[in-house]
Amino acid sequence: MRHLASLAAIALLLVPAGCNTTQKSRAACESDVERLKQSIRDTGGYLEDLRPRLKAGFLAFDDCGRITGECHAEAWLAEMEALRQEHIYRRADFNRAIDLWRPDACVPYAQGYRLNPPEPSTYNGYFYSYEETGQQIDELISKFNRLVN
Repeated sequence: MRHLASLAAIALLLVPAGCNTTQKSRAACESDVERLKQSIRDTGGYLEDLRPRLKAGFLAFDDCGRITGECHAEAWLAEMEALRQEHIYRRADFNRAIDLWRPDACVPYAQGYRLNPPEPSTYNGYFYSYEETGQQIDELISKFNRLVN
């Protein structure tokens, strides 16, 4: 029975040690938080800059439907395709920053060193925004593609 109690005590010591293998260093946690904060700032700015570009694309498409309107469908198609590539890159960068941030691996530093990571509510809405704007870009590409071909 004592032998069993000794094994249980050793097991209890090893379990936390096994859990510590998922912990990140303080420097890694700080880097992840800074990357996340920067990605949130970049995403906010990018989406703000993107709105007028999408609006201009939809207005240009409307102009293409008017007899008196000037239509530069090829140029707009090229611009929207380039915008889609940028959008894919920006979204991947944002997703990477979110994926690298593991709060459970940084608990001791978040509590003791005041890492001050952003709340998930701060960045969760951007997933929807990326999805929505990506659909708008794809819609414009489809519309201008029909005009060109």
